[in-house]
Amino acid sequence: MDPFPSCICVTVSQKALRVLLENSGAGTYKDSHPWLVALELFDQASVAGQRLPILFATGAPSEFSHWGFVEGIEVVELHRATWETACTFTQLQPVNPIWTSLDSVFLMPSETRLRRERLEEIHQHRYGLTEGEIRPYAICETPPFVASGDGAS
Repeated sequence: MDPFPSCICVTVSQKALRVLLENSGAGTYKDSHPWLVALELFDQASVAGQRLPILFATGAPSEFSHWGFVEGIEVVELHRATWETACTFTQLQPVNPIWTSLDSVFLMPSETRLRRERLEEIHQHRYGLTEGEIRPYAICETPPFVASGDGAS
C-alpha cells in the first residue's frame, strides 16, 4: 500500500518515545486536542487504499526521530469542550539523520496551490515545518523517504 501524500507530524517527550520503543515500537499516542482534520485525512487515505504516515519529533530543539503509519484515529468529546484523541500506529522506524531537521519536511500547501501547480504548471514555494507549527500536530507533505522506505537507511 502506498503512503498518502499528506502526513501527520507530532512532538513527544523523549521519555514517552523511549516507553513506546520499549513496548515494541507500536502503540497509541493520546492528545487532549480534537484531531478532526487528521481523522478526515486518515479516512481519505483509507478510501484511496493508502496509508497515512505519522512522524514523531522529540528533543529541544525538536528533531524527527521515528516514523510509522497511522492504524486508527479516535476522537471523543469527553464533555463539553473537553476532547481526547487516540492515534494508534504501526511499529516505529528510525529516521535517517539527514531527515531529522523539522524544516526537512514541508507544510502541506492549500488545495488551491496544488491545483494551480497541476493546471498551470506553476511551481509554488514550499514552507518548511517549524517548532511553532507542530503543536498539537502539523499536516505536511509526506517526505520522500516514507515512499521509498529509506527513512532508516
